[in-house]
Order: sequence, then C-alpha cells, then structure tokens
Amino acid sequence: MNVEPERLVLRLELEHVAKDIASVHADLEGVIATIEPSEWARAALATGGPWPATRRVSESVVNNAPWQSAAAHWVPVMMTRRIDNTNAPQDFLERFARIPTGSERVRIDRFDTPTGPRFEVYLAGTDFAAGPDNPWWVGANAELLASGTSRSISAAESALDFAGVTGTTPIVLTGHSQGGAVALALANSGRYAVEAVFTAGTPAGLVDSPANVPIVHVVHPEDPVPALGGVIRGTAGTTWIVHTEPRSLGTDAHLAANYQESLRRLENLQDPRLMTLENRIQIDGQGTAMWFRATLTGD
Repeated sequence: MNVEPERLVLRLELEHVAKDIASVHADLEGVIATIEPSEWARAALATGGPWPATRRVSESVVNNAPWQSAAAHWVPVMMTRRIDNTNAPQDFLERFARIPTGSERVRIDRFDTPTGPRFEVYLAGTDFAAGPDNPWWVGANAELLASGTSRSISAAESALDFAGVTGTTPIVLTGHSQGGAVALALANSGRYAVEAVFTAGTPAGLVDSPANVPIVHVVHPEDPVPALGGVIRGTAGTTWIVHTEPRSLGTDAHLAANYQESLRRLENLQDPRLMTLENRIQIDGQGTAMWFRATLTGD
C-alpha cells in the first residue's frame, strides 16, 4: 500500500496551518493571564476553554482512509527491557522526559507502596516515518477521530495489562502528541483509576476529556498539530499556551525537545495549581521501569 500521497497531503496541510497558528493565542477565549518576558508567553485558559483551530486535515484524512481495513481490535506488545531501582518522577517535566523514543512507544513504571502498586505511564507520539502496519503511525489519529479507538490505544492497553495494571490500581498518564490523545482516551474509558493526565503537543479535541480527572495540556501556538484536534471536548483540564524559545515554527515547534524546554520554563514559574497537583500525586521511593513495543504482524 502506497501511503506517501497521504503523508504529503498531511505535511502540506500542517505547514499551511502553521502559517496562521502563531496569532491564534491572541484570540483565545478565557485567557486569564499573559506574561511575555524574552519573547515568550504563557496563558492559562479557564477550565474548558477551547483551543480554536480547524479540523479539516483530520476530516480529510478520515474521508480518505485506505488503512481502515488494517485496523486491529487487539494489538499485542512485547516488553523490550526492564530496569529496577527507578526513582519516582516528581513533576510534569520529569514525566515528559521519560516518554520513550524509537520503536518503543510505551513506558510504564511500577511502584509498590504500603497501599498497593501505583503506576506511571508514558506514551510516545506519532511515528511520522511509519506506515499503516505500525499502530503509532499518523493515520491512528484519524482512526481515533473516526471511531473513538485506534491500534495505538489497543497497544497501550496491552502494555497496561502486561504491567499488571487493573481497574483499581492508581495510574498517572503522560503523553506527547498522539500519546496524549491515547492518554485521554484511556482516562475517558472508565476502565482505569486515573489520578491525572499530562499532555504536550496533543490534538486533545480528538477525544472527549474525562470528567473528574485533573488534566494539564501544554501547547505551543506555533505547533500546528494540537490544532488538528479542533475544539477541546469536555470541561476538564487546564491548557497552557507557551511560546517556543528560541522561536520555532511549523513541525519544529512540535518536537519533543522543544516541549521539554518549555516544560522546564513552566515548572520554573511554580504555578500554585500545578504544584498542588504534582504534590498530591507524588510517589516516594523506587520502582521498576518497563518499555514496550507493539508486535503487530497482521490482523
């Protein structure tokens, strides 16, 4: 199957959206604060404030989805490595830094506490170099928008099962890009005891926001990818708009490395609400880190 035309269309659309996205933050509804030192700004949206953008790219991809026949209801995974004596993450920045790269798209840390096991889950973003045989390829975003599920969600669920996560074990979900959408979908499923969701560069409007779960979104106004999800659905969560520094445009603004630096500056702000959430879900001690790769070979 030749997916290059679809990739080319998506890339061209992304670059088109990027030309206008830098001015979007000026029109955001519910902005309650703006600070602009050193050419960067942050705006904390009121709960449920929408991320105004277009969904035309996602809709176009959905309407021309040649990979739908390859969709799988269950995607197996294999644990590729395991490391004991892993320190528990303390904040959003540390969580984001643990999101895996390469063929490993899911990392899960298990911590045994006096009240039972607790889990931290880190979900990688879209693999733009992959084709439809990879659960984390670009079309999975449209899969999610069209049907409410995707093979990337199925792969994440398989990893959670492998790690021993049940419906009552507390988990915190952190994701970049598509990984954030997967995190929101898992939290919204009601099958897991989710304590918080952290996303960066995520098209959050692809899925409904779960009720009664603390959510923190961080997006770059220069990043076209969050706009592809359209309006954020639901009333939960706080969205931070943080300019890249130095300024990046288009797909460069979507890079995990740029979000890592923005999260560093966000943590330095010591926002009371963010710090309260991070302190509430903080785990002390050490645990076991596990990395997972999807082993899809056919449906």
